[in-house]
Amino acid sequence: MEGVAFITGGASGIGAATAQAFISKGVKSLVLVDINQDNLDTFSQKLINDQEEGVKIDLLTLQCDVTDEIAIKEVIKKAVEKFGRIDYAVNSAGITNKSKVGEYKTEDWNRVINVNQNGVFYCMREELAQMEKQNYLTCKSKDKCRAQRGSIVNVCSINSFVAAKRNAAYVTSKHAIVGLTKTCALDYAEQGIRCNGIAPGYIETPITLSPQNIEVLKKSTQPEKTPQGRPGIPEEIADVIVFLCSEGASYVNGAIWEVDGGFLTL
Repeated sequence: MEGVAFITGGASGIGAATAQAFISKGVKSLVLVDINQDNLDTFSQKLINDQEEGVKIDLLTLQCDVTDEIAIKEVIKKAVEKFGRIDYAVNSAGITNKSKVGEYKTEDWNRVINVNQNGVFYCMREELAQMEKQNYLTCKSKDKCRAQRGSIVNVCSINSFVAAKRNAAYVTSKHAIVGLTKTCALDYAEQGIRCNGIAPGYIETPITLSPQNIEVLKKSTQPEKTPQGRPGIPEEIADVIVFLCSEGASYVNGAIWEVDGGFLTL
Protein backbone atom coordinates (compact mmCIF):
# COMPACT_ATOMS: atom_id res chain seq x y z
CA MET A 1 0.00 0.00 0.00
CA GLU A 2 1.00 3.58 -0.67
CA GLY A 3 -0.53 6.86 0.42
CA VAL A 4 -1.12 8.72 3.67
CA ALA A 5 -2.90 7.35 6.74
CA PHE A 6 -4.66 9.56 9.29
CA ILE A 7 -5.58 7.95 12.62
CA THR A 8 -7.35 9.42 15.64
CA GLY A 9 -6.79 7.76 18.98
CA GLY A 10 -3.54 6.86 17.29
CA ALA A 11 -1.21 6.60 20.29
CA SER A 12 -2.63 3.56 22.07
CA GLY A 13 -4.85 0.51 21.76
CA ILE A 14 -6.50 -0.16 18.41
CA GLY A 15 -5.31 3.14 16.91
CA ALA A 16 -1.67 2.40 17.68
CA ALA A 17 -1.95 -1.15 16.36
CA THR A 18 -3.51 0.25 13.18
CA ALA A 19 -0.54 2.56 12.66
CA GLN A 20 1.79 -0.43 12.93
CA ALA A 21 -0.38 -2.44 10.54
CA PHE A 22 -0.31 0.33 7.92
CA ILE A 23 3.48 0.48 8.14
CA SER A 24 3.72 -3.31 7.75
CA LYS A 25 1.75 -3.01 4.50
CA GLY A 26 4.05 -0.34 3.08
CA VAL A 27 2.44 2.94 4.16
CA LYS A 28 5.26 5.25 5.20
CA SER A 29 3.39 8.54 5.79
CA LEU A 30 1.19 8.66 8.86
CA VAL A 31 -0.64 11.30 10.88
CA LEU A 32 -1.28 10.23 14.46
CA VAL A 33 -3.80 12.25 16.45
CA ASP A 34 -4.38 11.74 20.15
CA ILE A 35 -5.46 13.75 23.18
CA ASN A 36 -2.45 12.52 25.18
CA GLN A 37 0.82 14.17 24.10
CA ASP A 38 2.99 11.91 26.27
CA ASN A 39 1.52 8.81 24.64
CA LEU A 40 2.09 10.34 21.20
CA ASP A 41 5.73 11.07 21.98
CA THR A 42 6.38 7.61 23.40
CA PHE A 43 4.60 5.69 20.68
CA SER A 44 6.01 7.66 17.75
CA GLN A 45 9.54 7.08 19.05
CA LYS A 46 8.77 3.37 19.36
CA LEU A 47 7.56 3.26 15.77
CA ILE A 48 10.76 4.90 14.55
CA ASN A 49 12.97 2.63 16.65
CA ASP A 50 11.17 -0.51 15.48
CA GLN A 51 11.87 0.04 11.79
CA GLU A 52 14.46 -2.09 10.06
CA GLU A 53 17.68 -0.41 9.06
CA GLY A 54 17.20 1.65 5.92
CA VAL A 55 13.41 1.85 6.32
CA LYS A 56 12.22 5.38 6.94
CA ILE A 57 8.74 6.41 8.00
CA ASP A 58 7.44 9.97 8.05
CA LEU A 59 5.27 10.72 11.07
CA LEU A 60 3.23 13.76 12.00
CA THR A 61 1.93 13.63 15.58
CA LEU A 62 -0.73 16.09 16.66
CA GLN A 63 -2.31 16.51 20.08
CA CYS A 64 -6.01 17.19 19.72
CA ASP A 65 -9.36 16.72 21.45
CA VAL A 66 -11.70 15.43 18.75
CA THR A 67 -14.63 17.25 20.36
CA ASP A 68 -13.06 20.57 19.33
CA GLU A 69 -14.19 21.08 15.74
CA ILE A 70 -11.90 24.07 15.23
CA ALA A 71 -8.93 22.03 16.38
CA ILE A 72 -9.92 19.23 14.01
CA LYS A 73 -9.92 21.65 11.08
CA GLU A 74 -6.41 22.74 12.08
CA VAL A 75 -5.20 19.15 12.41
CA ILE A 76 -6.42 18.27 8.92
CA LYS A 77 -4.86 21.46 7.57
CA LYS A 78 -1.48 20.55 9.08
CA ALA A 79 -1.71 17.00 7.74
CA VAL A 80 -2.38 18.23 4.21
CA GLU A 81 0.33 20.89 4.44
CA LYS A 82 2.85 18.18 5.24
CA PHE A 83 1.69 15.30 3.04
CA GLY A 84 -0.57 16.88 0.42
CA ARG A 85 -3.42 14.41 0.85
CA ILE A 86 -5.20 11.93 3.14
CA ASP A 87 -5.87 8.51 1.62
CA TYR A 88 -6.93 6.45 4.64
CA ALA A 89 -8.76 7.92 7.63
CA VAL A 90 -9.36 5.79 10.71
CA ASN A 91 -11.56 7.35 13.37
CA SER A 92 -10.63 5.39 16.46
CA ALA A 93 -10.82 7.84 19.38
CA GLY A 94 -13.43 6.81 21.94
CA ILE A 95 -14.31 6.74 25.62
CA THR A 96 -16.91 5.25 27.94
CA ASN A 97 -18.57 6.15 31.21
CA LYS A 98 -20.77 3.69 33.05
CA SER A 99 -24.03 4.47 34.78
CA LYS A 100 -27.68 3.46 34.79
CA VAL A 101 -29.74 5.50 32.34
CA GLY A 102 -31.61 7.38 35.06
CA GLU A 103 -28.45 8.12 37.01
CA TYR A 104 -26.29 9.65 34.29
CA LYS A 105 -24.86 13.03 35.05
CA THR A 106 -25.41 15.36 32.12
CA GLU A 107 -21.73 16.19 31.81
CA ASP A 108 -20.78 12.49 31.70
CA TRP A 109 -23.40 11.73 29.07
CA ASN A 110 -22.38 14.69 26.94
CA ARG A 111 -18.68 13.85 27.13
CA VAL A 112 -19.20 10.33 25.76
CA ILE A 113 -21.55 11.53 23.01
CA ASN A 114 -19.20 14.37 22.10
CA VAL A 115 -16.14 12.13 21.77
CA ASN A 116 -17.68 9.01 20.24
CA GLN A 117 -20.34 10.54 18.04
CA ASN A 118 -19.75 14.24 17.42
CA GLY A 119 -15.97 13.78 17.34
CA VAL A 120 -16.27 11.18 14.58
CA PHE A 121 -18.56 13.49 12.62
CA TYR A 122 -16.19 16.47 12.98
CA CYS A 123 -13.30 14.34 11.74
CA MET A 124 -15.26 12.84 8.86
CA ARG A 125 -16.47 16.23 7.68
CA GLU A 126 -12.90 17.48 7.29
CA GLU A 127 -11.53 14.19 5.95
CA LEU A 128 -14.21 14.08 3.27
CA ALA A 129 -13.65 17.70 2.27
CA GLN A 130 -9.99 16.92 1.64
CA MET A 131 -10.61 13.61 -0.12
CA GLU A 132 -13.01 15.27 -2.55
CA LYS A 133 -10.25 17.70 -3.58
CA GLN A 134 -7.55 15.16 -4.31
CA ASN A 135 -6.82 12.94 -7.28
CA TYR A 136 -7.36 9.21 -7.17
CA LEU A 137 -4.60 7.20 -5.53
CA THR A 138 -2.53 5.23 -8.04
CA CYS A 139 -4.31 1.94 -8.66
CA LYS A 140 -2.15 -1.18 -8.33
CA SER A 141 -4.71 -3.49 -9.93
CA LYS A 142 -5.12 -3.99 -13.67
CA ASP A 143 -8.82 -3.36 -12.99
CA LYS A 144 -8.79 0.44 -12.78
CA CYS A 145 -12.36 0.50 -11.49
CA ARG A 146 -10.81 -0.38 -8.11
CA ALA A 147 -9.09 2.98 -7.78
CA GLN A 148 -10.18 5.21 -4.91
CA ARG A 149 -9.88 8.82 -3.91
CA GLY A 150 -10.04 8.00 -0.21
CA SER A 151 -11.26 5.47 2.32
CA ILE A 152 -12.66 5.99 5.82
CA VAL A 153 -13.05 3.38 8.54
CA ASN A 154 -14.95 4.24 11.71
CA VAL A 155 -14.36 2.15 14.81
CA CYS A 156 -17.80 1.04 15.94
CA SER A 157 -18.41 -1.77 18.45
CA ILE A 158 -20.46 -4.87 19.14
CA ASN A 159 -22.44 -2.35 21.18
CA SER A 160 -23.41 -0.78 17.86
CA PHE A 161 -25.86 -3.72 17.66
CA VAL A 162 -26.52 -4.93 21.20
CA ALA A 163 -26.93 -3.11 24.49
CA ALA A 164 -24.83 -3.43 27.64
CA LYS A 165 -25.89 -2.71 31.20
CA ARG A 166 -24.88 0.62 32.69
CA ASN A 167 -23.41 1.79 29.38
CA ALA A 168 -26.18 3.78 27.70
CA ALA A 169 -24.07 6.69 26.46
CA TYR A 170 -21.51 4.40 24.84
CA VAL A 171 -24.18 2.15 23.32
CA THR A 172 -26.09 5.14 21.99
CA SER A 173 -23.01 6.72 20.45
CA LYS A 174 -21.88 3.49 18.80
CA HIS A 175 -25.33 2.83 17.35
CA ALA A 176 -25.22 6.34 15.89
CA ILE A 177 -21.89 5.76 14.17
CA VAL A 178 -23.39 2.89 12.17
CA GLY A 179 -25.98 5.24 10.70
CA LEU A 180 -23.37 7.91 10.03
CA THR A 181 -21.06 5.42 8.32
CA LYS A 182 -23.75 3.98 6.06
CA THR A 183 -25.06 7.41 5.09
CA CYS A 184 -21.56 8.60 4.27
CA ALA A 185 -21.09 5.58 2.01
CA LEU A 186 -24.21 6.57 0.08
CA ASP A 187 -23.26 10.23 -0.12
CA TYR A 188 -19.72 9.75 -1.45
CA ALA A 189 -19.65 6.51 -3.46
CA GLU A 190 -19.84 8.39 -6.74
CA GLN A 191 -16.83 10.50 -5.72
CA GLY A 192 -14.63 7.41 -5.35
CA ILE A 193 -14.65 7.58 -1.54
CA ARG A 194 -15.61 4.56 0.54
CA CYS A 195 -16.74 4.53 4.16
CA ASN A 196 -16.98 1.43 6.32
CA GLY A 197 -17.04 0.53 9.98
CA ILE A 198 -15.53 -2.16 12.13
CA ALA A 199 -17.26 -3.59 15.19
CA PRO A 200 -14.70 -5.03 17.61
CA GLY A 201 -15.72 -7.37 20.37
CA TYR A 202 -13.90 -7.49 23.69
CA ILE A 203 -10.32 -6.47 22.94
CA GLU A 204 -7.34 -6.12 25.26
CA THR A 205 -6.82 -2.34 25.34
CA PRO A 206 -5.82 0.07 28.11
CA ILE A 207 -9.53 0.73 28.76
CA THR A 208 -10.68 -2.90 29.00
CA LEU A 209 -7.61 -3.93 31.02
CA SER A 210 -8.16 -1.16 33.58
CA PRO A 211 -9.06 -2.26 37.14
CA GLN A 212 -12.69 -1.17 36.78
CA ASN A 213 -13.18 -3.16 33.55
CA ILE A 214 -10.94 -6.22 33.79
CA GLU A 215 -13.59 -8.47 35.35
CA VAL A 216 -16.06 -7.57 32.61
CA LEU A 217 -13.42 -8.49 30.03
CA LYS A 218 -12.84 -11.87 31.68
CA LYS A 219 -16.54 -12.72 32.00
CA SER A 220 -17.43 -11.55 28.51
CA THR A 221 -14.76 -13.63 26.81
CA GLN A 222 -15.71 -16.97 28.32
CA PRO A 223 -16.86 -19.47 25.63
CA GLU A 224 -20.52 -19.06 26.52
CA LYS A 225 -20.24 -15.35 25.64
CA THR A 226 -17.44 -15.29 23.06
CA PRO A 227 -17.19 -18.64 21.24
CA GLN A 228 -13.44 -18.32 20.69
CA GLY A 229 -13.07 -18.16 24.47
CA ARG A 230 -10.61 -15.29 24.69
CA PRO A 231 -10.37 -11.54 24.20
CA GLY A 232 -9.02 -10.21 20.94
CA ILE A 233 -5.81 -8.28 20.64
CA PRO A 234 -5.59 -4.86 18.95
CA GLU A 235 -3.60 -6.28 16.05
CA GLU A 236 -6.55 -8.49 15.07
CA ILE A 237 -8.71 -5.40 14.67
CA ALA A 238 -5.98 -3.35 13.01
CA ASP A 239 -5.38 -5.90 10.26
CA VAL A 240 -9.04 -5.78 9.25
CA ILE A 241 -9.11 -1.98 9.36
CA VAL A 242 -6.13 -1.77 7.02
CA PHE A 243 -7.72 -4.27 4.66
CA LEU A 244 -10.95 -2.25 4.58
CA CYS A 245 -8.89 0.81 3.66
CA SER A 246 -7.03 -1.01 0.93
CA GLU A 247 -7.66 -1.57 -2.75
CA GLY A 248 -8.40 -5.18 -1.83
CA ALA A 249 -11.69 -4.04 -0.33
CA SER A 250 -12.59 -1.81 -3.26
CA TYR A 251 -16.18 -3.12 -3.50
CA VAL A 252 -16.86 -2.95 0.24
CA ASN A 253 -18.81 0.19 1.04
CA GLY A 254 -21.22 1.01 3.86
CA ALA A 255 -20.41 -2.25 5.64
CA ILE A 256 -19.89 -2.78 9.36
CA TRP A 257 -17.58 -5.75 9.83
CA GLU A 258 -17.90 -7.67 13.09
CA VAL A 259 -14.54 -8.78 14.51
CA ASP A 260 -15.62 -10.24 17.81
CA GLY A 261 -14.60 -13.87 18.18
CA GLY A 262 -18.18 -14.88 17.45
CA PHE A 263 -19.83 -12.77 20.19
CA LEU A 264 -22.69 -11.58 18.01
CA THR A 265 -23.46 -15.06 16.69
CA LEU A 266 -24.94 -16.11 20.04
